[in-house]
Amino acid sequence: MCLPLVTIGIINYNCKKFLENCVQSYLKQSYDNIEIIIADDCSTDGSIEVIKELEKNNERIRGIYHNKNSGGPSQAIQEIIREAKGRYFQWLASDDYVEADEVQKLAEYLEKTGKDYAYCNFKIVNENNIVTSQWRYTLPTLDNMVYRIFTNCSGVIPMNGLYRLEFFRKNNITWIIYRNNDHSCDTINSLNFIMNGMKYGMVNEGLIYYRLHDSNCSHNVEQRIKTSLIVYDYIIKNFNEEIYLPDINWKGSSNREQLKNYTIASFLYTRMIDYVRSGGIPQHIKNNISGEKLKECMHTFIDEGMQYIQLGLTQGNVLHNELIEIEKKYKNFFI
Repeated sequence: MCLPLVTIGIINYNCKKFLENCVQSYLKQSYDNIEIIIADDCSTDGSIEVIKELEKNNERIRGIYHNKNSGGPSQAIQEIIREAKGRYFQWLASDDYVEADEVQKLAEYLEKTGKDYAYCNFKIVNENNIVTSQWRYTLPTLDNMVYRIFTNCSGVIPMNGLYRLEFFRKNNITWIIYRNNDHSCDTINSLNFIMNGMKYGMVNEGLIYYRLHDSNCSHNVEQRIKTSLIVYDYIIKNFNEEIYLPDINWKGSSNREQLKNYTIASFLYTRMIDYVRSGGIPQHIKNNISGEKLKECMHTFIDEGMQYIQLGLTQGNVLHNELIEIEKKYKNFFI
């Protein structure tokens, strides 16, 4: 059987400590026909020398070197998509690594099903490669994915699986940066891909080792809060409100647009309260941030919520009093 080429993209920034472990986990795959692209985001810890040595010693490895730090993973992911030569490709952060049969199992799944994307469960490891837990995923429908992301503001499926490159070429799409946000942008890209008709499936095994440590991009609580607003905005602008707010009687409303703006403003206020109580932050990234510090992070939420209130107040009198009441809550938030 002729195995199709698989492109592996490894994204690195100052992760010399873990980089070689990640690369070796791919070089030792049971699936032989792979190429490895290592995209370095202007590291200063000696990573570049390690990558150049790996390039010199293995013709399957090539490096991409940024002249300045891009501030996030998106530029590297875009380059991997553009430079990939394989039928399939995968990208992974250099502090993570994979099981020896990961590529084989995901590639066989895509070959068998014809789907555009295959993902798997994650084994969570610490800095010493000790497995501490496992993240198990499901196979949601499009509507269910949108609803769950809007409700919890967290990704529903991982984006580090194996992709069919033809899907990107055929649809002329790539990894997007929405509203200049390059942090935890997996969630928005999962929505973008499924909007473009990506057919996805799952191999129900823990094939990827995902490392949790203090320097993870997703570990920054303040940035996560700002990112959540951007995710909400993307969903509001791209999906029908009946999908992400299904409990509202939309068809029975005499002023649907005003109801939408009032409901979103109320939702954002509730999320603010939830964040201050630490309820909207996953346990693994809460760190020891205080309630007062969280409260200080809410200015962007207030600005966004007030925009929906002001727009709603221009749309008639049906919910005028309700909008005034929620406006008071926003204004009194810091009192």
